[in-house]
Amino acid sequence: MSTARRTQLLNYTIYQVGWFACVLGAAARRPWTGFAIAMALIGVHLALSEERTIEVRLVVLATAVGVVVEMIQIAAGTYRFTSGTLIDALPPPWLLAMWAQFAATFRFSMRGVITRPVPAVLFGAAGGPIAFLAGEALGAVTLLPPRGYGLLRLSICWAIALAVFSVVVRRVSPEPGAYRVAAGRG
Repeated sequence: MSTARRTQLLNYTIYQVGWFACVLGAAARRPWTGFAIAMALIGVHLALSEERTIEVRLVVLATAVGVVVEMIQIAAGTYRFTSGTLIDALPPPWLLAMWAQFAATFRFSMRGVITRPVPAVLFGAAGGPIAFLAGEALGAVTLLPPRGYGLLRLSICWAIALAVFSVVVRRVSPEPGAYRVAAGRG
């Protein structure tokens, strides 16, 4: 297996573990457990990354975009969280940790999508609603009626967010990211 492929698989695994930790932690009314795991995994990602400065900038950007996207959804009445909300108008910390973790995939496992504007927008338009439907099925969030309009709002916001990420990633990182430990015998 190539070094690039090992890096992509490790990055994807780190992201998935963090996603499930956040969602299942919130569903079990232990949102801080999921948050802590996700933050630790972001630390692992940064420790492994050869270009930490770029990664930190992407994490900060994605978290800021996440705050805006989620505040729009909360204000519009798209959903309600089952646990972890500190202030009603703001997204819970575990959800913002998921945005930060998502940024950690941009130069690695999601690079093939995020660096191409049309696929990025389409992925956002479909992936945002799908992620929230999965989160609801696992018990972390409740989508509020009318669901169709809420899913449409999610789709539009996520499409715009991924368009922004596509532009930024292509500007700040013409080359894919790499992990230090993924190198080895191919």
